[in-house]
Amino acid sequence: MRSTIFASVIAILGIPTYYMPRSTHEFIYEEIEVPVVVKEYVMVPYEVPLIIEVPRYIEEPVKVRPKFEEKKPVDWDRVMMEGVKYFEGYKSKKYYCCAGVATIGYGCTDKTIVNKGSLSKASADRILSEEIKNVRARVRQAVTVDLTENQLNALTSFTFNCGVTNLNNLITGDNRLNSGNYKSVEKILPMYRKAGGEVREGLEKRRAWELSLWRGETNLTH
Repeated sequence: MRSTIFASVIAILGIPTYYMPRSTHEFIYEEIEVPVVVKEYVMVPYEVPLIIEVPRYIEEPVKVRPKFEEKKPVDWDRVMMEGVKYFEGYKSKKYYCCAGVATIGYGCTDKTIVNKGSLSKASADRILSEEIKNVRARVRQAVTVDLTENQLNALTSFTFNCGVTNLNNLITGDNRLNSGNYKSVEKILPMYRKAGGEVREGLEKRRAWELSLWRGETNLTH
């Protein structure tokens, strides 16, 4: 009814109208299976170089101070005294050495002491120290060239055993110590190895020790 009235009004007014034609198409929905192709990727193993980053440490050179063994100064007086005591040997009673000389203590030949007949070790040590002191002074007086402490003590031991006369023979003359030939001591000193006209093993060993002392060695292995 309302449609009829609305159409009549439009007709009376002369309003043009447009009618959409009814669609003749129909939408048909249908499920269709569509084949889908999936590509297969095959993983082929291959070698990959292994790169390892190693941190670099730049080390500065370490300055190491070389170790030097500092040698303690040698007490050559003590070394010589020990050697003299070793070779002389302590005798508490009077005795005669291989040269036939009356002796006591550590090679003491002083008649006023020898005639006592006996001597304690403490007294022998004291007497030896005094005698060595006097002999060292005689060596300093006789030698006119410079000597090291070990050389002075080597000649002191020699003089204590062989006497000042033999010291003068050792150092005096052409091409000997007092003329500046230090090597002459090493050649001549070993010749003083006789006592009573015979070569004595003890004297050979003592001369060898005195030469080692002359060279600055401290052993007592001779």
